[in-house]
Amino acid sequence: MTAFAVACLILIIRWPRKEAGDGTISNMRFWLLFLTSFPLLGFAASPCAPAPRVPGTPIEAPHAVFEAYVVDVHAPQVSSSEFGVLRTRRALVEVSRSFHGPYNPGQQVETLTIEGPDACGSAVESGAHVMVRSETGGAFEIVEIFPAGVARPHGLFAALALVTDEPRHSRRASLKNSSLRGDIDARLAARFRERAQPGRREHCDISSAGDYAQVSWGKAFGGNDARHKVIFERVAGEWVEILRYEAPTPTPARDRPRRGSKRTLWVQESGVRRLAVASADSTS
Repeated sequence: MTAFAVACLILIIRWPRKEAGDGTISNMRFWLLFLTSFPLLGFAASPCAPAPRVPGTPIEAPHAVFEAYVVDVHAPQVSSSEFGVLRTRRALVEVSRSFHGPYNPGQQVETLTIEGPDACGSAVESGAHVMVRSETGGAFEIVEIFPAGVARPHGLFAALALVTDEPRHSRRASLKNSSLRGDIDARLAARFRERAQPGRREHCDISSAGDYAQVSWGKAFGGNDARHKVIFERVAGEWVEILRYEAPTPTPARDRPRRGSKRTLWVQESGVRRLAVASADSTS
């Protein structure tokens, strides 16, 4: 839709100009500009998009980043302070895949999201597929809502997160204690391991996705995540370290019992229910 709008705008700009008395061409230019403005405005004003970031800028590791489904949405709350009126919305979400932090699939977490033009609060609804982030372990915020049909979230932590059933390989003796994942050369992986400085006997997972690469080792949060992570970004042909993370010791205990199988069942049942409703609507 956006590419179509841009192409139409280029056509409008390069449209041959006629005499001022010829109103037909002017009218056509006006209506084309009017129609193509809708997708462009929608793209520019769409909420829940990841904030732009300057390549190579160091980042602080958040407390948690995970993919989830919205179980329940509460009514908006309005609070006032010296800074003005703030509208927020609470939602209960269920973790489907953890990219960073101590949470497992099936766990349910309360989120608090601001309502505003650049926030996701007003667009959250039950059953939505979302990305949740917590910077310090306090409030959990929905930072992105995925359109229907998006199977795999993007983003730094999502791209580099290890998956147990993905193939890994190691082809050099210097990497005998490492597992490689993604489109990554063994020689480059050896350089990443050397720069990350893990212990000599530490087993490393080295992954690469696009312009990002990660070296991780150790176990934290009951084996749910790595204890150490070093992330590199390719900028102007050079690999720059942008994050170095070490999980807290001892790793914090979870507040609630897991009951993972019961909670995961909600996602499965709700998905089957949505398919049944869609099938009934299509046949009616």
